[in-house]
Amino acid sequence: MNKRFASRLPMMAVAAVALLGGSTWAVRSLLASDHQDTPLVENSPRFDVNDVYAFPSPTDPSKTVLVLGTSSPLTPAQTPSFTFGSKYQELYQIKIDNTGDAREDLVMQFTFTGPVGKQKVTMRGPARPNEVGTVNTLLGGKQIKGYTNTVVTSDGIKLFAGPRDDPFFIDLETFFRILPDRKPENGPLSQITQGPLTFRPAGGANGAVDFVRGLNDMAIVVELPTSMLANAQTNGRFGVWGTTSRAQ
Repeated sequence: MNKRFASRLPMMAVAAVALLGGSTWAVRSLLASDHQDTPLVENSPRFDVNDVYAFPSPTDPSKTVLVLGTSSPLTPAQTPSFTFGSKYQELYQIKIDNTGDAREDLVMQFTFTGPVGKQKVTMRGPARPNEVGTVNTLLGGKQIKGYTNTVVTSDGIKLFAGPRDDPFFIDLETFFRILPDRKPENGPLSQITQGPLTFRPAGGANGAVDFVRGLNDMAIVVELPTSMLANAQTNGRFGVWGTTSRAQ
């Protein structure tokens, strides 16, 4: 019996370049979000896709690190009680285009089970998706499983899922003065009005302020051989984007 999942919240996509060296769930992926920039995400912060990163492994040049940052920035006090979504409600995905057509050729899927402090993560892929586009079913085949907040290693792949300091830098107060229509619906930042159409310079008493410094997001981090992602026919170039989905 198929269990269908419908999109409710957006997705953020980031292009990346790397150098060469089933289940019967159905899900509908999301459309575009970046650090709580829509009312829907503000009301459901767990589904926010903050940023997607891809970079060469700092310890092994033959490997690539992929990061899917999720959940609106969390204060340290919020972090211990925050979790990823449950297996029967949410699906997290990292999608790879290695042919240059802006459609996923490979996908990694992540689901979570268990309560706060004892969550487990299951990773499927990277493998060809059962479907391409906005509706996906869970991959079959081998799975990597372990607890969150722990580095899980299997066949040359390392997986970590848990809170990490948000690496993004943004002077959010100035951003909302430039684009006040993007400000949140509630809280102090919701009171910001139109201001100078320029960002503050770095440094100094009146310089730019990193609004997310000291705040956390819920990160999914994978280190794996680049050969599992890259395509020699496109000179090893590939694109990366991330999605979150939830039950209808």
